Amino acid sequence: MDFPLTRINPWYSGGCDGPPRLRLCALPYAGGTAAVFKDWPAALPSGVELLTAHLPGRGDRFAEPPLATLEETAEQLCAALPPSDLPTAVLGHSMGALLGYELAARLAARGRAPSLLIAAACRPPHVLPDDSGPATERELAATLRDERPWDNALLDEELMQAVLPVLVSDIVAGDRYHRPRPPALDLPLKVYIGADDDGTDWRTTLDWRACTARDCEVVVLPGGHYFVETDRAAVLARVAADLAEVVA
Repeated sequence: MDFPLTRINPWYSGGCDGPPRLRLCALPYAGGTAAVFKDWPAALPSGVELLTAHLPGRGDRFAEPPLATLEETAEQLCAALPPSDLPTAVLGHSMGALLGYELAARLAARGRAPSLLIAAACRPPHVLPDDSGPATERELAATLRDERPWDNALLDEELMQAVLPVLVSDIVAGDRYHRPRPPALDLPLKVYIGADDDGTDWRTTLDWRACTARDCEVVVLPGGHYFVETDRAAVLARVAADLAEVVA
């Protein structure tokens, strides 16, 4: 059932189709906005309260400095998350998965441990990033245009120049993030990976197991690195199934 998302505070929009039974906090990929999840309300199970993150440097927070570190951003996200007695699931895609882990760790430290973490299309916190990415902004722009054909901002040169700084900042923050010994969180962990994702190492995906004291399941979904955009129906079907386990 579809429902509107209304702004709760500078960091989150949220909404639900009725009395909520479960909260889902969704974090976008590098350079992404809350609009990544704009179509999700229509496909989520009834009773899921969706909270989408508004990160600085983009959208209506364009004038603010972009991400400095993922740890600092996760601290702000944790502080801004409205209190709730609902079971909470945290989902992040690519850079958002690392943010999601850090957010989950901070919530757990405050006695608000999530009931589920979904990490999509991302290396684990303790695995160093691949340093073979684009070396210049021009190369980055070309790579992103190939990888994100749905993003009109990347097709217009003026818009591209406007959004490139936040993209670079996000990528740098993600690449600099490293937790040599990540705490094993007391929650189940689902790791989503695209069947055709050349940018995510399948072998290191299994290393997410070190980040949980509970079960860790690797889920292969259709699509490449941005399957959250290109294969949305399959992603949402899987998310719905995983959320159903939380409230079963």
